[in-house]
Amino acid sequence: MALLIPLAVAVSAFLLALSLIPSKSALDKTLEELEAGGLVPKDSKSVRAFGKILSKESQGKMSRRLAEAGWYTVTPARMGMRITGGGVGGLVLAFVFVHFLHLPATIGLVMTLFGAGVGAYAPLSMLQRAVEARKIAVQKALPDFLDMVATTVQAGLSVNAALAYAIDAAPGALGEEISAALSEIRLGRSRSDALRAAAERLQQQQFSTTISAITQAERLGTDIAKVLNELAEDVRNQRVMLVEEMAAKLPVKMVMPMALFMLPSLFVVIFGALAANYLAPK
Repeated sequence: MALLIPLAVAVSAFLLALSLIPSKSALDKTLEELEAGGLVPKDSKSVRAFGKILSKESQGKMSRRLAEAGWYTVTPARMGMRITGGGVGGLVLAFVFVHFLHLPATIGLVMTLFGAGVGAYAPLSMLQRAVEARKIAVQKALPDFLDMVATTVQAGLSVNAALAYAIDAAPGALGEEISAALSEIRLGRSRSDALRAAAERLQQQQFSTTISAITQAERLGTDIAKVLNELAEDVRNQRVMLVEEMAAKLPVKMVMPMALFMLPSLFVVIFGALAANYLAPK
């Protein structure tokens, strides 16, 4: 047992360290293929061997989630290694904790399995938070970005030039996706396909609606600037409605904290003196 714990720690540290080594994104690989004649560095043999454990369906789902989070340098195999390393690390920590407390075997087994589950879920939790934060950032930056694009289009710039000019008004995830789409356009991909690919990577409802409206307006020959202004107004209205919805949910969410913390304090203040007088010796 004294040898198993250091061995498990070493395995966990090795998997986590190997999974943290960044890999090339799809766009970077394409650019390097054009510049270097197709010679693109890939994952190491150990990472590829670990990736074979995952099914194609699991790899596809994980790839979509990683794209939504913007973790383009993390492959599904590396994410699987993080999950495995976290599970092993949680298992070791929980086992050491149980061993030093001298808990019963049943409780120790439950806590050890719980620690392993927490350690394995930690990378997935970080991924989920990254996805949510990225979509919120896009929702906040989208109205100003659309206003900037509409203004520059009305000033006489083309749509591609307007998108490139408006990137400065959309820092963060939105600017990164638009910049990646413009890079694909420069490589020869059509604007509608590049923007739809960005929407598929991001999976943000308002951004997807915006891209659909832009491509449809371009196909039908309508005024893109007018469409963008209307979209910006709709996004702002949806954001206000979302804030109002969150504010309406606050009273319901406050019920349990009030019941658990405020009501016992009130009962102590109100009935504490009466109980002290009643129980006091006479």
